[in-house]
Amino acid sequence: MTPELQAQDRRALDAYEKGQKALANRDLPGARKEFQRAVERDESYGEAYFRLAQLAEYDRNLDQAAVQYEKAITLKPESPEVQPAYLWLGSHYLRRGQYTQATPLLQKYITGQQALTKPTAAQKIALKRASRMLEVCRFSEEAIKRPLTVQVKRLPDAVNGFESQYFPVLTADRQTLFFTGIEQENGDENLYTSAYTEEAGWTKPRLLPGAINTTENEGTSSISADGRTLVFTVCQSRLRHGFGNCDLYISYRNGQEWSEPENLGPEVNSGAWESQPTLSPDGRVLFFVSDRPGGIGKRDIWMSRKDSLGRWLPCVNAGAAINTTEDEVSPFLHANGRSLFFASDGYTGLGGFDLWLSEFDGTRFSKPENLGYPINTHEDQVALYITADGRKGYYSQEERIRADRHQSRLWELDVPEALASRFKRANVLKGTIVDAANQKPLAANLEVINLKTNATEALLRSDAKTGEYAVVLTDGNEYAVFVNRPGYLYKSLSFDFSGKSTDKVLNMALESIRKDQHEVLKNVFFESGRWNLQEKSQAELEKLVRLLKENPSVSVEISGHTDDVGEDKNNLELSLKRARSVMEYLAAHGIAATRVKAVGLGETRPVVPNTSEENRAQNRRIEVKIL
Repeated sequence: MTPELQAQDRRALDAYEKGQKALANRDLPGARKEFQRAVERDESYGEAYFRLAQLAEYDRNLDQAAVQYEKAITLKPESPEVQPAYLWLGSHYLRRGQYTQATPLLQKYITGQQALTKPTAAQKIALKRASRMLEVCRFSEEAIKRPLTVQVKRLPDAVNGFESQYFPVLTADRQTLFFTGIEQENGDENLYTSAYTEEAGWTKPRLLPGAINTTENEGTSSISADGRTLVFTVCQSRLRHGFGNCDLYISYRNGQEWSEPENLGPEVNSGAWESQPTLSPDGRVLFFVSDRPGGIGKRDIWMSRKDSLGRWLPCVNAGAAINTTEDEVSPFLHANGRSLFFASDGYTGLGGFDLWLSEFDGTRFSKPENLGYPINTHEDQVALYITADGRKGYYSQEERIRADRHQSRLWELDVPEALASRFKRANVLKGTIVDAANQKPLAANLEVINLKTNATEALLRSDAKTGEYAVVLTDGNEYAVFVNRPGYLYKSLSFDFSGKSTDKVLNMALESIRKDQHEVLKNVFFESGRWNLQEKSQAELEKLVRLLKENPSVSVEISGHTDDVGEDKNNLELSLKRARSVMEYLAAHGIAATRVKAVGLGETRPVVPNTSEENRAQNRRIEVKIL
């Protein structure tokens, strides 16, 4: 018995000792009775209050435990027996986001532990834990001084109609929402979708059609930018034989039908737990979460890529640049293909799981940055989807409706500019491809080329049943898009996303190859008054070369056209020289001169009246005509 305890009332001391013996014998009611008797005999008995606090903690009565711990440290602030109260209270207030109350308690505990000459292994672990919590408090107090302005609203009841709904994701055009919903009656998780229109808002959710949902659990999905590739999680399935507790599956949409889901195989799935996938916009890179052996922490972010044949390569750990010794979960790769958002409780944030942002250049990840307060708080934030244009975010949040029951609801937030400015925004190019003669949808190949770099930004194919396509492009570039289908004259268009943040719709009608059919070469460029081909014309002319090589019986006429500015004679001469420049390019790339005719028509065949600069730009053109 310590001298400090010997100074107490004898009957209080006896009650305390009896309480200690009852604790040793796991007689909790008896221990509580004796400790209560001790504080009744001596209201300054800090050690007895400490034991009562521990018993309240055991009963999960945390508010009562906090009251008793506070009494213990107030009465006996230096008693070795009550020192753990500082750590418990610091942790308690931290979990509630009361950082200013937690900070001095943690500091007091750390100072006491550092003074120990021979700390035990358990004390060393506790000191490390307290030091980390103190870092969280200091980080949080600074973050709260610089709050983001965030406006949030709950999605309508038409969407939030289930017992719980969570993990929302959208197609890049923001028109279709996918999420996991759970029914109260049977606890079955399924994947649902809701469509958005300006007139009606979000429609009532419906089950994804086809074979995706079963009587077992499906959920936590990711959708490609065009809404045609779905990766989702299947858990504890007897109907689908997987590799582990939860596996990732993939399905493809053709028209309105989804294909039979396929297990992503042993390159991605293991005998452990795989879930929470996120696809790159082009569907060729997959991030997901797994607790498989060989990782860095408890749950890590892993990744796999598709090879040139469309096969998933063996997955690899995303590495220590983002994974910690704790948990990293719910990765989300933004439509820009670079910004990876994820949740972690392994970094110093605002407590629990925070949302973080890391930039991925295809090989390396940048140092993760906290998204800030109040997007992150002392509570767990575990999933966030941000639209391609960086304006809206979608997430789920739990709400307590009874002491023993929680519900998760879907919410929308306006992304603050302070956050949106930290990642590259993107635009969506979408439309439909049809046959010009009968307007029937066509499956066609599309190639999108960055005219500044001449690099191919995207290769995709329109839906065979609907003709629809969609692709995500980053801001700040000029692009050319080429549409090709065997038996049809290819179509080319150009557009500029520089400095803009709006999506673009390009609907295109393909003409079958036949005599007198003609097409404007919209990506052939000349300097004003010159006939030398600019370098960014190469992509267009390569397509024309390929068309002629694939159709060796076809001959063409290349015609040059101008607006009405300048002398007629000069315009005729300039237009002919430009047409000949194209003809010379074709000849230099293996097209026989006998198959190409060059003519200059000057200003004689305008497609629109020369009444504005915009119209004159349309009239300055090169056309190709099938002979």
